[in-house]
Amino acid sequence: MKTFKPFLAFIALGLLAGCQSTTETGVSMARFESPEINSDPFHFRATVGTDTSKIIAKDTSESTSTSTAITTSMSMTLGYSTELTVGAGIGGDHDYEKYAIKHQFYGSPLESAVEKNFSMAVSLGYIRSEDAGYGPLLAGNYDDDTYDWDLSHDTYDIALISGYRLSSKALLYGSVFYQKGTIDVDYTQMYYLASEEGAMLTRACSDTPEQCLDFSADHDGHNAGVSIALEYAFTHWFAITGEAVYKSMNWFDRSESETAANVNFEFRF
Repeated sequence: MKTFKPFLAFIALGLLAGCQSTTETGVSMARFESPEINSDPFHFRATVGTDTSKIIAKDTSESTSTSTAITTSMSMTLGYSTELTVGAGIGGDHDYEKYAIKHQFYGSPLESAVEKNFSMAVSLGYIRSEDAGYGPLLAGNYDDDTYDWDLSHDTYDIALISGYRLSSKALLYGSVFYQKGTIDVDYTQMYYLASEEGAMLTRACSDTPEQCLDFSADHDGHNAGVSIALEYAFTHWFAITGEAVYKSMNWFDRSESETAANVNFEFRF
């Protein structure tokens, strides 16, 4: 049976090659942060919309791409024009969860805002995503040692938001924001190449763990950008927002940029 182990490991590696991927992360583009907040506590908002993410691979030979997910959130006012939000992005290449607190410090609050109201707010947020994959450390190098990788991406977000109410139903607003965070990756080696009798054979690390190496890597990065959005409230409990965002990104020592448009549906109660 030992004779067939290298062969079986090679076959398994070949079958998995089609779904292999190098280490990568997704950067969410959607913002949807209005500067107008109810001044009283216990007002709620539930939202669902689209979110375009920029996919950035650690291997610079891999081109970047985009992925579209569904973003959803639930918000509650705490009083004094302050709001707490819990959100998530699901259904894309990289799911995430987001927590934020926002405070309106200028202008009339949402319940009393009228045409020509100018408002400003500041928000602080935390975003976390996790991902996993399988493949060589370098893309397409299927003759190299093969690893499972598990990734966690933690990002802190700060934004300054301002808005101008065009009418009782329409609010134009935008933001400038900065994000900084860390990507932690754990690598577990699954296969390695061994030279036996002049031939290169693929061996499983589960059979000879002393031949394999597990390791971890940390990567710091940041994002910065601007957004502009138009919110239209059809009723006092339902609004739709269209948004455009430009973001510059630096992760895995790669500088990238992206412009994306998304839409959001909001229910207030």
